[in-house]
Amino acid sequence: MKDLTTKHVFGKTIAHFKVIEFQKRGLPHAHILLILDPSCRPRCPRDYDQIVSAEIPDPDLHPAAYETVTRLMMHGPCGETFPQAPCMVNGRCSKGYPRDFIEETNDAISGYPNYRRPNNGRRYRVSSSVYLDNRWVVPYNIVLCTKYNAHINVEICSTINAVKYLYKYVFKGHDRALISMRQN
Repeated sequence: MKDLTTKHVFGKTIAHFKVIEFQKRGLPHAHILLILDPSCRPRCPRDYDQIVSAEIPDPDLHPAAYETVTRLMMHGPCGETFPQAPCMVNGRCSKGYPRDFIEETNDAISGYPNYRRPNNGRRYRVSSSVYLDNRWVVPYNIVLCTKYNAHINVEICSTINAVKYLYKYVFKGHDRALISMRQN
């Protein structure tokens, strides 16, 4: 949190809200909402690109980020190649992957931008016959990704959707599991 609220990686933070939940494997998982000072808020797609990336980094320019992104920030594979993937619902990825290639970041009516995902030939080999390209990258911040070598999904949201999203995590309650034991 110090990087976000004191060191201002994204700009001066005037408020923040976080929820930490524990996943089924017992690992902590944080959802953080930052409200930036009006002078630091991203206002256009060019500003968004300074904070969030959704493409495989150049391995020569950013080798540490390349390693982290290809190892931890790729969604999938899923879809026709892996129809049994956990994200698949009714034959489609519930997370919307693979996304479309897009040459420039643009605003969307949802409040979340469509991040730049150029068709620049960069891809990552998952197995002997499966490659993932920029359409499969989960949005991230290159500074945090490189520093922490961890899965850190970063999104920009300019609507009330962000508050509603976090609100559901505050009140959803603990995960539940059902175990049945019987003697043979």
